[in-house]
Amino acid sequence: MKRTISVIVLTFILILTGISFPMSSIELFQNTIIYVDIDNTEGPWDGSITNPFQYIQDGIDVAYDGDAVFVYAGVYDENIRISTQIHLVGLDKENTIISASKSLEFLLLDSVNFTSIENLTFSCMNDEKLDIIKIVNCNHCTISNLDIISQTLQHSAIIVNGSFNIIENVTIKGGYFFSGIQVFRGDYNTIKNNSVESCNGGILLFRSHNNMISSNKITNSTNGIYIEEGNSNSITRNIIKINGQGLFSSYSTRNLIEKNNFMDNEEHAKFTKLLKQGFLIPNTWRNNYWDDYKEFLIKPIFGLMYIPNRHLIGFFLPWFEFDRNPSIEPINIS
Repeated sequence: MKRTISVIVLTFILILTGISFPMSSIELFQNTIIYVDIDNTEGPWDGSITNPFQYIQDGIDVAYDGDAVFVYAGVYDENIRISTQIHLVGLDKENTIISASKSLEFLLLDSVNFTSIENLTFSCMNDEKLDIIKIVNCNHCTISNLDIISQTLQHSAIIVNGSFNIIENVTIKGGYFFSGIQVFRGDYNTIKNNSVESCNGGILLFRSHNNMISSNKITNSTNGIYIEEGNSNSITRNIIKINGQGLFSSYSTRNLIEKNNFMDNEEHAKFTKLLKQGFLIPNTWRNNYWDDYKEFLIKPIFGLMYIPNRHLIGFFLPWFEFDRNPSIEPINIS
């Protein structure tokens, strides 16, 4: 009965949720679902609905491109490696938990495309500083509907290297992460509808361009959003609240920062620029709500311009960018 219900659940997950796959992939799902159940301790194990594998990695290792690996509820002590184009789906994130005891990434996606991960909780109590989910050289992958909880100091909850990936509906909380979601040299990624708290950098973009950061809630972090040498990113409709610094832009240009709520941060926003060709173009600040600014006039954003010196250490001068049409009421972000 447990597995019959799960087939119905999986069908709804793969067809009726917001994740969009080509029709051929949906048809393939219906024929190539590999099952995993931690409760099947005595076997046999062949990945079928009646004889599921006991461990997630065993299911992944026999999967071909386009297969789905469906994981029943339970606590799985595993470090998972994916190098095949698959779709890893938990029964539900509240009860399908990965809690690895080895000092490695909990989940590594390595050089794969069109892979999705959803409906899981990653629970970390490891004393080593880890990247919980590490996505390396991957494109068009989707990470959705996850909880990532750490009781100890960790490096990154999610680190992404690649393009056209989607991270959505992820909750990051618990202990302290150096970065909640980090895009490292990645372009055209979408990070939306996530909740991130207790990080050094809630969402961090490093030398990453043309990414969309939208409808996230970032709280109780040293830096809510941190952009370093990243250009033409869209930062829109986020709640950036109760952070040391709401948003910091370091030597970055042409970013659109629009319709965000900056609330109860020690300092809402700041930037640095470099007096060098290609680094002078300003960011665009527009229609943001600033809880410390109630005027109808433009809102100045304080920053610094670094003036390099060929022979000596350079120096900084005060510089400004402007939100030319700040909102006088909080933005309704649903």
